[in-house]
This record gives sequence, structure tokens and C-alpha cells, in this order.
Amino acid sequence: MGVAIDLTNTERRVSTAEFAMRMNVSEKELYDRIRDGRIKAPAKDGRKNYWLNSYVLECITGVEDGASLLV
Repeated sequence: MGVAIDLTNTERRVSTAEFAMRMNVSEKELYDRIRDGRIKAPAKDGRKNYWLNSYVLECITGVEDGASLLV
């Protein structure tokens, strides 16, 4: 018997590698989008970069405050 976890409603930290994978881009492309201002810079915890899951979901779905993003 397996347990399913719904990650869409879980606020957690998302690493650079996971963010890139979920966006279906390379980490280099992710950092290019950060440099262009299309994605906000990551938060830092020591040497670790991360984004909150809610922000990652906004980027994936292209929705921010009820309006569509042109990414």
C-alpha cells in the first residue's frame, strides 16, 4: 500500500536542480532566465540556493496574482 503526497499544496524549499527539472530546462537556462529577470533570484541558506514551492508552481503554471505571465 503506497502513500501519495500532493506537492502542490506543500510549502517547502526547491533546489536549483529540481526547479530546472520541473521547468524542463537546464540549470544554465534557469540561471539565464534569472539574469534576464524572468525568474527571481534564489534565497540562500549558507551555500544552498532555493525557491519556495509556491513560487516554483507560479513559474510552471505561468500565473501570478491572477494574471498570465509571458515567460
